[in-house]
Amino acid sequence: MNVHQTSSVFQQRNSVSGNEQSTSASSNQRLSFENIRVFRQHFEQGSTPLRSVLGDAQHQTMMVAMYEGTEKLLNQDVSQFAVLEYLEGLKLTAQKLRQQGISGDQFRTTLLEHAVSTVNNLVRSS
Repeated sequence: MNVHQTSSVFQQRNSVSGNEQSTSASSNQRLSFENIRVFRQHFEQGSTPLRSVLGDAQHQTMMVAMYEGTEKLLNQDVSQFAVLEYLEGLKLTAQKLRQQGISGDQFRTTLLEHAVSTVNNLVRSS
């Protein structure tokens, strides 16, 4: 799912729920559990094909990074677009590390450090 499709999902979900707030992808708002849940579902669906590229252990590491990162973003004033960028960046970083031949503990450490750093930057800049 791309950024435009995900933005549409949030706009539809908010209009269905009767939410009168503007929810453009660039607006900052407190990320609710519902927002995070939708991000997680889309990430899981979108990253399934990467399992064959990354391998099971590296894919699982990416999923752990996604869950830990989105947990830290819960109730933060971060734009939905920034969260989408974080999640897409996580997939790209995982692929890049794998292409470089990095695996095992080094893959795990590098990807998790990248995720923590990115999330901290998102929270600081919001």
